Amino acid sequence: MKKTGTSVDIRTIKNFPIDNPNAKIVKDGLFLRVVEREYYWSKEKQRGLERRRYLGYIIDDVYYDTETYKKYFKRTGARRLVPMTDKTEVATPATPSVLEEKVAGEFPLYYAIAQQTGLLEDLIRTWGEDRANAILSLAFHWLNTSFNAAYLYDSWSQDRLLPYKQRPTGKEVTELFRSLSNEPAWRKTFFKARLDRLPEDELLSFDATEIASDAVDVTDAQFGKGKEGSFQSQIGLILLLGQKSRMPVLFRLLPGNITDVSTVPEMLFRFDEITEKKRVFAAVLDRGYCSLDNIARFCDANARIVMAAKTGNSWTRDAMETAMSNLWMNSNRIVGQSCWGATVPMDLACPDGKKRKVWVHVYRSDMMSHNQNEQFYAKLDSFESQWLLARDDSTLSKSPLIKFYNKINGNLPEPGKDQLVRNDDVIDAEIRYFGFFCNVTTFECDAKDALLDYQMRDSIEKSFKAGKTYSELDVVRTHSNATTEGRFVVSFCCMTILNELYRRMREETTVTSKKEQIKVLGIFTKEMTFNQIRNYLSSIRVVYDSNGNCRWREITKRQQQIAVRLGLPGVYDAVPTWAMK
Repeated sequence: MKKTGTSVDIRTIKNFPIDNPNAKIVKDGLFLRVVEREYYWSKEKQRGLERRRYLGYIIDDVYYDTETYKKYFKRTGARRLVPMTDKTEVATPATPSVLEEKVAGEFPLYYAIAQQTGLLEDLIRTWGEDRANAILSLAFHWLNTSFNAAYLYDSWSQDRLLPYKQRPTGKEVTELFRSLSNEPAWRKTFFKARLDRLPEDELLSFDATEIASDAVDVTDAQFGKGKEGSFQSQIGLILLLGQKSRMPVLFRLLPGNITDVSTVPEMLFRFDEITEKKRVFAAVLDRGYCSLDNIARFCDANARIVMAAKTGNSWTRDAMETAMSNLWMNSNRIVGQSCWGATVPMDLACPDGKKRKVWVHVYRSDMMSHNQNEQFYAKLDSFESQWLLARDDSTLSKSPLIKFYNKINGNLPEPGKDQLVRNDDVIDAEIRYFGFFCNVTTFECDAKDALLDYQMRDSIEKSFKAGKTYSELDVVRTHSNATTEGRFVVSFCCMTILNELYRRMREETTVTSKKEQIKVLGIFTKEMTFNQIRNYLSSIRVVYDSNGNCRWREITKRQQQIAVRLGLPGVYDAVPTWAMK
């Protein structure tokens, strides 16, 4: 059974309105349309004419009525990134013309990283191929320009080689953000997929920050105390990153007036729900979290915490005194580190009257001790010089350094008049712990492991801050909860790509020459920064042929070497399959 006007068999067309005997398929330019034809006699023209009622379209052997077609397809026939919710129509670019060029730059490297880290696969699993490629294309834009305004993407993408071939307008990008956060159960699907890619013994670093917000309709945008101490409208962001892999695996937005410490137990709950309590979680926290109240909270929640401890706490001083005699012994020298370490189990008396079991790890560094002593005695020498030259200067008498000097007949000495005499006992007590630092854990481990786990945190924080900078996440200007969270999905992908790139830059690269000789190349960060990599690769382009396929333009040896140094050889050998027509 066929309909006149075309050779299409309607039995192969899904959803075709077979029950309508007047429905016919006609060719309308590049499209197959389904119409109802009505013939009538025109008295004016004295001949028969045809009147058509357009019912819908046939795309890839599927029938869509007119309204459904407008919802899912653009006027050109290209599928919409996000189904249209109103009658707004936008134009899409035509197929590239012959010899047209597009900038590829560093984008093939980003895409290869997204593939190798499993990010692309996890995005497709959660949001489908079209939106996954659109998310990556937006991430490439933000990493390339350090700007994340939605309206800028359309003009920027015009001559760029990107995984998503269409050019969504600013409104469509905003609709994409909204659709990402409205996807059912996306958090568990996406974050669980990211967590499953970590090694089983991987510790996770917990970090929190505040993002300033200009939004007025976002419930998470609340007035809170910023890093500079002033109050501002802000959104809280908490993030979990793998310690060794530096891979972001989970983020959460929260109201800007909630303190960092109170987010940890809730994050533990989310972690358990996402992993279905099948995995051990340990967070690495800085000394800002170190208090007896927080330690009690972490212990009661059975949280595995590695946390820097404040050396001024009485219980920390007790641990340092206990470990003191062991911190000069060769058996406690930490291999590969310029320090000694010892672990002191303690039953801490918490404010609620209960005791909690923790392990305090005490370290001593000769280099740190030397630097602290140099700085301390330089301050005393400078203070004494000023004291001798002073005349009736009461500010010197109020200096905190005055405590290191003896009183004269029970009174403080006078500047420029009395000779300062150092109080040996007070100074000895002050310098006793120079070169010491401590970590505390809620689970048993040795000092070496606790130190290495915490040292990872420094690079994590640098990557976290760099991710904010390169994705322009210092300020968020979206104006709805759904759009804001969707925007952070793209930011999360930016940070994943960027952190993996940094990790590769910090590693030695092994290459094999044509003569089968193995050569180890040094750490790439000593030769080039991230910005320099972008600049070197910015000239790489592709050129299109008459069939719409593309090929590389000239690529220099240095550009090829950059890919090799990042552990991505072959990226620029052939045009990636995602870049072809």
